Parts: sequence; structure tokens; C-alpha cells
Amino acid sequence: MIWTVVLIPLLIIVSLTASAMQIEADPRVIVSFMDKSLSPELDILSVATDISADNHLVFQVKTRGERADGEAGDHLLLRILNGKIYSFLIPINKEDGDKILMYESALQHDNTVLPQALETLRGNASPVALNAKRIVNGAEFILPLDWVDFGENFGFDAYTVKAHLQGNIVEITEIYDQAGKGRGGPNIFSAVTLLNKLCTPQRLRSNQ
Repeated sequence: MIWTVVLIPLLIIVSLTASAMQIEADPRVIVSFMDKSLSPELDILSVATDISADNHLVFQVKTRGERADGEAGDHLLLRILNGKIYSFLIPINKEDGDKILMYESALQHDNTVLPQALETLRGNASPVALNAKRIVNGAEFILPLDWVDFGENFGFDAYTVKAHLQGNIVEITEIYDQAGKGRGGPNIFSAVTLLNKLCTPQRLRSNQ
């Protein structure tokens, strides 16, 4: 009876640890911790990736809530590492529209930290066929699959930030939340690994 009492909590701990490891091992998704000290529109809950029927890579960033207007500098930022650093920003305020800004920069020594300033030689024009749209409590960022350099590692994260735009430079003055906050390390893996994970469910459905 004593062994039963001891084993049950141990089995629960092992089960929870295994579940957490499975979440961390999946390159398609980042599950973020809820932070009730933040207002709902600034609190990121998850970042999930998918591949569309027309071969586009879709990043869905979900927050705990949304707002129509407020601090004009608040943005939702998707950061992708793939040979370079790509930062995509959309205003958090729905009334500020859906204008998407893209900034491209070289990889830094510490790629887990969001730079204070992002700059691109292309100004605010997007060099790829980037599309984005608002969804309930978040946004989707859509990129053509052939944009990905499969010879490079791949990583992504999402932030809510306060940003000030000056010409072709955006200055990050405050980071409210980060999807990958509290992880053991950066969410970086082979780009081919991500593609295989995204395509496997489609192959299974087509064989049914």
C-alpha cells in the first residue's frame, strides 16, 4: 500500500515530464506561458506553423486578447532565423490597419536576444511575397515555401513589443512578451526537419 502511494505521484511526474518533452521536441509549435500581469493583447499564448495547399508557410501567432486602439507603437513581431534574421511587424491596434513591415539583418552571435534596432537596406518594402492577416486574438504571417533556404538552420519566435519607426530603422524600446520565454535554449533546428514535420500529416491524410 505504501509503494502504491509513492508510485502514483512518481508516475504523474514522469507523465507530465514526457508531455513537456514532446511539446519542446516539436519544431512546429511554441506553447507560451500565460502572463496575467500583461494586458490580454500583449500576452502571447502560442506560435504554430503549418503548410497551406498552395505551398505557403503559415505562422499563426495567438494572443490572449485583442484591442481596437491604444498605444500606437505596440506591435506583434514574428522573428525568423534562416541564414539571416527576418523580423515581421504588424500593429497590435486593429484600427491601425494591416500594414506589414519587414526588416532583414545579419545573424548575430547571440540569436536568442531581440536586437534593440532593426535595419534593412530595402526600406520598408518586403523582398518576399509576404502576406499577413488578422485573426481572432492574433495574426497569421504567410510566406512562400520556396523562400526558405533548406541549406540553413531554421528558427522562429514571436514577441509583443513597443517599436518606434524612423525611416528604414525600427527601434525596439520595450519587449512586453516573448513566446519562447523560459525555454532551455533557442528554437533552432534543420529547415528540412520542419518541412518533414509539416508534410507528414498531409501524407497520412492522402493515404487514407
